Amino acid sequence: MQFRIGILGGSFDPIHLAHLEAARIARDKLDLDFVYLVPAGNPYHRDHVVASTEARLAMCELAAQGHDWLKVSKVDTDRIGNTYTIDTISDLAGEFTRDFPNDSVEWFLILGADAYKNFPQWKQPEEITKNVSIVVVSRPGEDNQELELFPCHFIDVPGWEISSTQVRLAAKNNETFDELVPTSVSQYIKTNKLYANQ
Repeated sequence: MQFRIGILGGSFDPIHLAHLEAARIARDKLDLDFVYLVPAGNPYHRDHVVASTEARLAMCELAAQGHDWLKVSKVDTDRIGNTYTIDTISDLAGEFTRDFPNDSVEWFLILGADAYKNFPQWKQPEEITKNVSIVVVSRPGEDNQELELFPCHFIDVPGWEISSTQVRLAAKNNETFDELVPTSVSQYIKTNKLYANQ
């Protein structure tokens, strides 16, 4: 069997509804069999993550519940050192081969527009594009330019302006953020007082 699988990586600090909407729209538009949520271990290009690896994984697992097309992968959190997408893809491919030895897969890497603009500066971008098709999610009406050397599919995601920073600040200031994250994730954040003392 030939699978079509999306990869949506991120700090997920915390995962929010725009992440899930991006995964859903990419799945619908590109006829994906499922989408991997891949929390970063040590994202070299980001500021320090606030929640622990265990908490970020737990929130991703909670967000994926009830969606049989969403899977959470620990390939980046299990790896020591910086998180590089080229390694993520390689490890996921190895994992897929172990789980489905008689099947093949076409990979789709789901990125935000800002990440895509910086893609030429990533580690081994040419090698990445040999192994995956790039999918860029952006706000409706945003003026996006395709990079000449790195073609992509653009998809609009309403509500993409939600940010994890926004959720963390609301949690810190004891303001409501229930409309920004899945209910189960909101409850987890409140129960564990995740961002109260950031």
